[in-house]
Amino acid sequence: MSFFCQSGTEAVEGALKLARYVTGRPRFIGFLGGFHGRTMGSLAFTSSKYTQQKGFFPTMPGVTLVPYPNPYRPLFKGDDQGHAVLDYIEHVLFAGAVPSSEVAAVLVEPIQGEGGYLVPPASFLPGLRELCDRHGILLIADEVQSGVGRTGRMFACQHWDVAPDILTLAKGLGSGLPIGVVLAKKSLMERWTRGAHGNTFGGNPLCCAAALATLDLVEGGYTRNAAEVGRYFRRRLRELQARHSVIGEVRGKGLMIGMELVTDAASKAPAKELCDRVVNRAFHNGLLLLSCGVSTLRFMPPLCVTAAEVDEAVALLRISLDQALAG
Repeated sequence: MSFFCQSGTEAVEGALKLARYVTGRPRFIGFLGGFHGRTMGSLAFTSSKYTQQKGFFPTMPGVTLVPYPNPYRPLFKGDDQGHAVLDYIEHVLFAGAVPSSEVAAVLVEPIQGEGGYLVPPASFLPGLRELCDRHGILLIADEVQSGVGRTGRMFACQHWDVAPDILTLAKGLGSGLPIGVVLAKKSLMERWTRGAHGNTFGGNPLCCAAALATLDLVEGGYTRNAAEVGRYFRRRLRELQARHSVIGEVRGKGLMIGMELVTDAASKAPAKELCDRVVNRAFHNGLLLLSCGVSTLRFMPPLCVTAAEVDEAVALLRISLDQALAG
């Protein structure tokens, strides 16, 4: 079942309210580096940059943030950072700080966006699903940035065959028109009594028409194009990586791609100033880029992008990178 609203942060707020309402539990778990919006509930989970929280404390209470698994920059010992994070939640957090019986939900980005376009290890999301089930905790997948065909599947969590209890969408769903949606299991959504949650403009006809047209395009070929052209895009970026030691890692799925810049490959030290210079030079060369994390360039072109357009973008990126390195 679904609840329509106008934005991603409003969809996250609805998901949090639903989880707290149906479980009767007050606490939540989120992940460091996440971005879920800027209203007071979703802001409590947003931690990709401290400037988003500065001046607004206290946000919604009851939220505990834990590390998001990052295979390129591991925080825990061992090869599997996914299992390590899950062990931390189970054996450190639940054992000493947060009673699992009080946790309503875990809110997670299947691929972390603003935190660096981080793709978790294969073990992480299935393990998180199992952990939530074991403790009676709901799993909320925030797919505001990764959903609607962006990663080469309709939803990013499908790459790991994980079905969340609640899922949030926005951004690409409306192709520029303001729409967000909370998707949840019927057994959860129907427990909301009338008046427990509402919205003035949610589900307005114009935005819903745009969303339906968007879904027709996404299902009709754009998702497949995102998967195919995304693989080609990553291959072209790795060719560039082979010639530049400052490119530490190319990662992503579909057309949700991150390229992390470092001072050198051995130390993996983030190259924030270089990243900023590349974004600036690319703008002047006709290529629009955004950064994420500390020093990662993100690539999220339209789902209809062609291989020829990728070639043009990579050529401009190469020029911009050379100029940035030259100072």
